[in-house]
Amino acid sequence: MGQLLERDREVLNELCACHDSRYPMEWARPLDCGGSNGSDHSYRLSKMAKAGLVEARQRSAFGTRGAKVYRITDAGRAALAAANGAAS
Repeated sequence: MGQLLERDREVLNELCACHDSRYPMEWARPLDCGGSNGSDHSYRLSKMAKAGLVEARQRSAFGTRGAKVYRITDAGRAALAAANGAAS
């Protein structure tokens, strides 16, 4: 995926915060990362899943929609650390 775009970095920071908070979530929905109807969170998380920065899974075994939950990978943490360092 190369260098993270600013918007990708923001979404990945939010996902990381979901997992590293005082009450960590193993899997987070786009809504948990600041997403809402019409936001680009699902698109960005899906794109980062294809790049191996986050892991995705289907939210419900019975769901007909593409609803997914996400968690950050070690590669995602490394890319985020590099992007946050470069943004400073």
